[in-house]
Amino acid sequence: MTRPQPGLLPAVLLALLLAGLLAACQQGPDRNRLVEVVQARLDAGLPPGTFTLTSLRRQGSGPLDPDAQGRSRRIVYFNAVLTLGRDLDFSAWDGLNVAAFAALLGATEKGVSGLAGGGNRRGDQVLVHGSASFVLEDGTWTPVEAFFPAVGSPSPGYSSSTSAQSQRLIERIVKLFERQTSDPPRQGQIIKEELDQAYSDITLRLDRLDRALIVAGGPTGGEYLGVARLLAQALVADGTPANAMATDGSVANLDLLRQHKADLALVQNNMAAQAQLGTGPFAQAGPDYELRALASLFPEPIHLLVATASPIRALSDLAGGRIEIGQPDSGSRANSIALLEAAGIDLAGLSTISEVGLEAGLARLAAGEIDAVIATIGAPTRRVQEAAARGDIRFLPLPPQVQGALVGMGAGLLPMELPPATYPGQRGPVSTVASTAMLVGPDGLPRTDVDRVLSALFDGIDFVRAGSAAGSLIGRETANLALTVPMHPAAIAYLGLGPGGGPAPGRTD
Repeated sequence: MTRPQPGLLPAVLLALLLAGLLAACQQGPDRNRLVEVVQARLDAGLPPGTFTLTSLRRQGSGPLDPDAQGRSRRIVYFNAVLTLGRDLDFSAWDGLNVAAFAALLGATEKGVSGLAGGGNRRGDQVLVHGSASFVLEDGTWTPVEAFFPAVGSPSPGYSSSTSAQSQRLIERIVKLFERQTSDPPRQGQIIKEELDQAYSDITLRLDRLDRALIVAGGPTGGEYLGVARLLAQALVADGTPANAMATDGSVANLDLLRQHKADLALVQNNMAAQAQLGTGPFAQAGPDYELRALASLFPEPIHLLVATASPIRALSDLAGGRIEIGQPDSGSRANSIALLEAAGIDLAGLSTISEVGLEAGLARLAAGEIDAVIATIGAPTRRVQEAAARGDIRFLPLPPQVQGALVGMGAGLLPMELPPATYPGQRGPVSTVASTAMLVGPDGLPRTDVDRVLSALFDGIDFVRAGSAAGSLIGRETANLALTVPMHPAAIAYLGLGPGGGPAPGRTD
């Protein structure tokens, strides 16, 4: 029997191990199949000839959890260079935006580079760090829809600059959570509510101490707050003290402006109209005639969603049904009610009215507890992307007569189509209407501040590079669309719009 030479056995094992690793890396579809899939997705989401797939390099693959039928799934990563065959502006309101384009190719917004804020020209090249997911079906790797939200970062612990006084304060707060009470869930909620309010109050007082411009944004993780923070950062970089604050949304923001606790706010245009006229949630406070628009920012389409397996095929089928219409006092709820009224659906005749918001509403839809979700929100939005990728939902389009009735109400709604591939699995356009997000402030906001704010908004922020899907739609050419309150005189002058600057409701006093 021949003994292996010293050192030979480890070398053989290493070679076998490397071969196994290489084989594992090549599992799933090969490069040629990947090229076919990427090109097909480009053709599905954009007009033919928009992009040429100049190069694609397969970067390896990894396993995913088996699907509901127990079939193997795999994700394949790639780097691709795309060359534009025509001029294209991803900030246009009537086309696919950056977020939808990135999701189409299995990338995050920051995984796409080479897109210009003012639009790209024929011949420009775009680099994509993307992915595609597949399921093994009868021995063939078949592409499937998938959506993978960005991964967050863990919160840091104490920094080296944290003072002993600060650490003692933090430890006192921790002890509040550790305290034993008869109702731990309610205990945690009380502490959170009080800390949130205290943080907001302290931040406002400190910012006022520095005479900073306060920008009221929206809930944490939302587009409003993201845009507000980018705006505040751009102002600070230009030498203007500013800070963005998290809020509950449009109604809270308009109240903060009225109370002079904020200088600027992002709000939904129909809520701004109600605040100025003193209707809806502002009936008790009365009209706010000093409210002014600085710019229209981005559209927020109405999403009308039903379960994929639902027998509901048309808007009219929702009569007497169970519908999520949006949280109380929200702009989304106001739009839902207007939509149902325009369709001739009696709100009092619905068997269930749900008012829990989009995320909880989608969960209730998946559980079969409701028949439809109506939500006004920027597109694409992550929760809807996730549901669409799982195949849980489909969209109901608005009939032309309902679109026309809603636009004719004078509430600042615009006719709109969600372009194909805005969401995973969406093959065709979806007819709807949209509100717009506006940047508003008081009539007394100084012209110098208005000029600085608009200069930062339009020229000081690369929203595409910052990964802001909503921000990428902000532009001078759409700044006076769907305004529902008068435009600030300084904004009219800055944008060169002439007297008026856009439509506005008249005074009633």
